[in-house]
Amino acid sequence: MSDSQETHILWDCFHWHEFKYRHLDGLPLTFLQLQFVVIFCVTQALHLCIFKPLGLPPLVSQLIAGLFLGPNSFLNKKGGIYAKMNDALFPQRSAYIWEAVSAMGYALSLYIIALKMDFGNLLRSGRKAYTIGLLSLVIPFLFCLGVHYMLKTTGFFHNNQTEEKEIFIIATNIPLTHFAVIACLLNDLGLLTSELGRLALSSSLVANILVIVLGVAQKMQLTQTELSRDAFLQTLGPIGLILGGVFILRPLMCWMIKQTPKDRPVKDSYVLLVFLFTLLWAVASDQCHEFVLMGLFIIGAVVPDGPPLGSAVVDKFDTFISGMLQPFFITTGVMRANISAIFHGKIELIITDILVAVLSFICKIIVCLLWGLSSKMATSDATALGLILSAKGILDVGGFTMLKAADLITEESLSVLMLWTIIVSVIVPVTVKQLYHPLRKYAGYRRRDIMHCKPYSELRILTCIYRPDNVAAITNFLEICGSTKGNPMATYALHLLKLVGRTQPVFISHDLQKKKSSNYSYSEEVVWALDRFKRSYTKDALSVHVFTSVCPTKSMHEDICTLALDKLTSLIILPFHRKLGIDGSIESEDHDWRALNISVFERSPCSVAILIDRGRRDGYPTIMPTLTSISVEASKTKFSVSVIFIGGKDDQEALALAKRMARGSRVKVHVVRLCVAGEENHLDPIDLFLLRELKHCTVFNQQFTYVEKTVKEGADSANWLKSVMGEYDLIIVGRRYNMDCTQTLGLKEWSEVEELGVLGDLLASPEYCAGTSVLVVQHQRQWM
Repeated sequence: MSDSQETHILWDCFHWHEFKYRHLDGLPLTFLQLQFVVIFCVTQALHLCIFKPLGLPPLVSQLIAGLFLGPNSFLNKKGGIYAKMNDALFPQRSAYIWEAVSAMGYALSLYIIALKMDFGNLLRSGRKAYTIGLLSLVIPFLFCLGVHYMLKTTGFFHNNQTEEKEIFIIATNIPLTHFAVIACLLNDLGLLTSELGRLALSSSLVANILVIVLGVAQKMQLTQTELSRDAFLQTLGPIGLILGGVFILRPLMCWMIKQTPKDRPVKDSYVLLVFLFTLLWAVASDQCHEFVLMGLFIIGAVVPDGPPLGSAVVDKFDTFISGMLQPFFITTGVMRANISAIFHGKIELIITDILVAVLSFICKIIVCLLWGLSSKMATSDATALGLILSAKGILDVGGFTMLKAADLITEESLSVLMLWTIIVSVIVPVTVKQLYHPLRKYAGYRRRDIMHCKPYSELRILTCIYRPDNVAAITNFLEICGSTKGNPMATYALHLLKLVGRTQPVFISHDLQKKKSSNYSYSEEVVWALDRFKRSYTKDALSVHVFTSVCPTKSMHEDICTLALDKLTSLIILPFHRKLGIDGSIESEDHDWRALNISVFERSPCSVAILIDRGRRDGYPTIMPTLTSISVEASKTKFSVSVIFIGGKDDQEALALAKRMARGSRVKVHVVRLCVAGEENHLDPIDLFLLRELKHCTVFNQQFTYVEKTVKEGADSANWLKSVMGEYDLIIVGRRYNMDCTQTLGLKEWSEVEELGVLGDLLASPEYCAGTSVLVVQHQRQWM
């Protein structure tokens, strides 16, 4: 085939108005796939190229894509190539197909949203959440009704009952607060585990439940006067679906969980059975003359959230629903809006729509602001809370689309509401980022480090646990620290779990937990192991408090830093993101944990350290003979610790920790100063003072030894360190991030884990194994 023939055929395909009618009836699936591809490409291009660099969530890209692809886009000039292509991709003859698919996307999105919701948190919400949840919904709701009444009494509608009813519907829908929208926004902003984020989530859940209750009550009121069979089904049908879900399906699903062995996934047959119940309840909802959405929401709500069942269902369907169907629905929802109708519609109606939307938005912010001021909350934080609770998203798009489909609002009102959704979706995240800075509370106004702890005062340490094997590493480290009555220590162990299959993060204090619950199983083994370890010490020597945090990994630093701040800890211990084998090889690596470690380094309100555990003796992955029992023989174990000192605040903090360890009779500390010939006195005055004090201590304290090792460059330091690996149980080094010196010259280019610093990365490499653990210490960063 010649090039001219190929060009001719290709050009014929661009005669869109002929091509679509010739092939649409025979290729509906092809057109649907093409529509999916176009929407996906446009939304991703807008997000990655424009909105993501501006810090806007993916929702904005999906909404804006609907404007570009809509039949009334400003690009759709009549007769233009863009108009022809758009008419070919989304012809009116195929509207019933993509509208049905988008409706299915909305229904399944609501199902996934209900699956991830934890309605038990409603009972655990505090007075603040109840107060702001009710006020932020009821006051704007009444205010909008007041605006509607004022317009009605002044004769603004000119006795037009249709317009009056339309404004009433808009006034009762625009102030609504949706839990799923708030959760999605907070997750995109990385504020899900922040103090403000938790308050906003709890408040929106309270408001959401109130809306559902009012909706059911209104439905029953509208049908109570009718005696027909349909009225009977509409009244009792939803109640029957709810009772059947709670008292039949919920116990059955709990039985499925009990049949699943601990730490094992549920059977695929159970997941499919749950989805079968979902379809059954959707059909039953339709037979009761209710929206299919009700049946899907009920099933999603009764499925036990989180692992193992709820998370398994979410894992099966969430990627396709949230990644494909949900963006498809949002984009096509905006495409239904006729933007040109705003410029050609009735001006009084359009102005009223805008007035109600803007006043509702302002009223909700003012309510939150006044409540915040009365609760002694920062003005900026209270304003940010109001903005978050005013956010719009997929549920608003779905609600407005359903109102238009039921002919309850006009085309111009739908266009105004869609544009308002876009405007709010842009304004809220940008403004919240400017107003709320969670890092402010971590600012180093006070010294929280080991160097400035009072002698023989209680040392408070926060230890983080990522994997079960981290428990052994933590107990090893605490044993080396050597707690005694005269050298007491308080340990706060935080077990971190990735949030799966639920929307709301969970934070559990096992000291306050009186009875066993489903959440307790998250950290049952960790609690048991640390409790056994604690019993080997007296209460005056060591106290251990265990917490569990279930949240997204990108928000875990909030829980770590907040707990460290609340408990006034001096040191945070983070596990290394790599799991190392007996021979030092890398068995596994989790980049989420690595990103978390970096985040904590950047935000920590106190000193922080990463522990690379290689302690192995008699085949056990620990310095101690067993993981959880402390025997008499173990209590007599001697430990050898080395501190590599070059200079700087990080090395000073490492030296302070080693001094604390040396107070125990079972730990011997070897301090090695790496120095360069001719630069022996080129040290900070504080470094010189500490070294003089250390030399003095070695005279009277046999637990200390001090030597100086002269090196010429980084290669000499590396060779010497390799030669002494294996002589110590633990080597402590300062992080010294981005600090260049002669002692490490030439080593930075070979770094793999840069956040450990040059020496830390060197000692963490597989070549430097020999059974020696490494602790990389960073001194508290003083910043405002």
